[in-house]
Formats: sequence, structure tokens, C-alpha cells
Amino acid sequence: MASALLGLVGFASGSAALVIIGALLFGTGALARMWRRVCLERVVYSRRLVEHCLFVGERTGLTLIIENRKPLPVPWIEVRETMSRGMPVTGVRTHAGGSPGTQLLQRTAALGMHDRLEWPMELRAVRRGYFRVGPTRLRSGDLFGFFDREEETGWPVDGIVVYPHVYLLGDLGFDSARPFGEQRGGARIYEDPSRVVGVRDYQPGDPMNRIDWHATARLGRMQSRLYEPSRAQAMVIALNIPTFDYSWQGSDPVLLERGVSVAASVASWAVESGSAVGLIANGSFPDADRTIHIGAGRRPDQLNRVLEALAMVTAFTTGEMSDALEDSAHPIPAGATIVLVAAVLPAELVETLRRLRGRGHRVHVVKTSSRVWDVDPAPINVTEVAAAVEVLEAEAIAAGVMEAPEGATP
Repeated sequence: MASALLGLVGFASGSAALVIIGALLFGTGALARMWRRVCLERVVYSRRLVEHCLFVGERTGLTLIIENRKPLPVPWIEVRETMSRGMPVTGVRTHAGGSPGTQLLQRTAALGMHDRLEWPMELRAVRRGYFRVGPTRLRSGDLFGFFDREEETGWPVDGIVVYPHVYLLGDLGFDSARPFGEQRGGARIYEDPSRVVGVRDYQPGDPMNRIDWHATARLGRMQSRLYEPSRAQAMVIALNIPTFDYSWQGSDPVLLERGVSVAASVASWAVESGSAVGLIANGSFPDADRTIHIGAGRRPDQLNRVLEALAMVTAFTTGEMSDALEDSAHPIPAGATIVLVAAVLPAELVETLRRLRGRGHRVHVVKTSSRVWDVDPAPINVTEVAAAVEVLEAEAIAAGVMEAPEGATP
């Protein structure tokens, strides 16, 4: 508009200079608009992440790749990568993101015709959790900076799982040979309610939770489930997430991280000792509202599954641990050892543990706080690890292997 007005004034006044300037402005504007439309055409972004699963203290490589696949140069391009906080980028400055818990990584460059650039960098795992890399936005425009264009790339979001810190049970004060007392022998055969192999006609005395109602409706007569017999020793680790007696008191980040690490340490020991391992935590996976539950098993990747679930634990709880332990949809294998990791111990949870003990389970409580509990869990065995873990946590933080939990008092 301004260039046209300048040209008209030049024609009216007979000034060739004004006409030329107006024409140049018009041409420059038209070229800038055209460049804006094509600047991001056939510009391809990709991301290469070396490892998606890490332990606290480990590092992984991340490479951002940008390609210009057209026969026109891109005078400038800005790459903005959204990342979760808690995964520092070595030697690179990031900025606070537009949403809570995010940071922004920016890179700017120029691309020639059919050019390709790579930005290698290193991420440090200093805190356990689930971290996202992405989404990514590209911004570019004309050479003069008059007009720009911004859009989100189609590259998917990458997830990084940082497993919790794992300690040796001997370092936590347990008897390294028998940390949870004498284990039940494997000679006795149990029926494993987590493995259904068929149904049979109902027999007097069968418990109601054994009845298969779908098969009963299909056959027109009462049917009971048949479970697979098992000699395997099973251990179910139960992590009680609350760190205070009441939810309105909030959450203690130090105790939460401590509980997660202790649960991970017990799981690691159990797998190494040859037990089938399961996990119950009264929290949820990201973007889900179901309680964390992993059935006891001996799969080759069972420890990875348990550690991954523990990595995703937050202060948010989905219910009471007493309800999760007696959930009929996820029965605990008969004869299993139950290890409860807890900072607080409500009275109703103690009653649940006593009932489970009465059903033949060996029950052990690992106390992660130094507070005095209002209830006496006797005759259930309790091991307090707070003092030992405090020393290990301080050593790990001082060595730079891990960071103090976010929100913790220095």
C-alpha cells in the first residue's frame, strides 16, 4: 500500500526517484511475501535420541537434524524444541517454556540449497521421572525480516524414562543374606490366581471370587476358574505414595523419592534372587487414572517394567493402598511375600496387612521416615531405613550423581 502510494505521488509530481523507490518497495514486499510462503516448504526436521531409558547419573545423546530439500536457500530458520524440565542439556542454555514443567531449547541457522545441519548435544539424567522431548516448532521468513512463518513439525514426541536410584539392601541396613527373613520354600504348590488356565463346574466351598460369571452365563451353570499351579516364590512390592497423614498437608518430595528408590532397590534384589516380582503403587501412569499394578512374573524384562512404573510415580494418588492390596481384579499370588514401602502407615492399612498375613502371606514393612507412627503394626516385621538412606542420598548428591528432589529444603 505504501509503495503504491509512493509511486502515485512520484507520477503526479514527475519525480522518477519516487517512482523507482515505490517500485523497489513493491517488488521487495512481493518477494518477501513469496519467500514467506515457500520458506518452510520441503524443510524436514528430525530428532535422534540414543537412549530412551536411563538410570540416574547416566547421559544420553540427542541430535537435532534440519534439512532443506528444495533448490532455494532458507536465509534464516529457528528451531524451538520443547523439553521437560529436569533433564539438563550439557553446555546449552535453555529458557523457561510456555507451560509449567517445560523448558525451551532454541537453535538458529541459515540453510543453503539442499543443505543439512545437525546439532549434537548431551542430556544428563539427574532426577528420576518421565521426560518428554517435543513437540518442535520451526520459524522462518524472508531475508529482510518483514514476514515470518511458524509451524509445528510432524515429528513425534520422544519419551525418556529415568529409572530411580537403586541401592544395595546391605547398604540400607538389611541382612544381606535374608533381608526379609526366611523365605517360604518352593516345594509347596500354590495356585496362582493371576494365571487362569480354564474353568470347571462349581463345587461347594469354592470362594465367590473364583466364579467365572461369563462362563456361567454362557453354559447356564455355575463355573469356577482353574488356576495354574506354581512353585515359584513371588514377591509383591507395595509402594504407599502419601508422605503425610492427610492429603491437604501436601507431599514431602524427599520422602517420595526415598520411597521410590527403596522400592526399586527391593525389586532389583528380588529379581537377582530369582523371585517372581510384582508391583502395586497407589498412583497412576502419565495421562491415565488407573492404579499402577504389575502382576508378579519372571519375564526377562520384568525388572525394567517395574523400574519404568516407579520412574513415573508422582505425588498424585488414585486411592488407598489398603484397597489396592485387596483389589479382586488384581489378586496377589497365593503364598507371595508382600513388602510394603511406606512413610506413613494408616490404621486401616495395618488391618489389611494383618488380614493378608492371616491368609498365608509373609508381610514385611519398610519404613522410610523417622517419624513415630501412631499405630503399632505388630506382629508384622518393620525395618526402618531412613537414617541409612539419608547418608546414601547425601553422598549421591555431593558426587553429582543425582539432584536433590525439586522442592526439597536445602
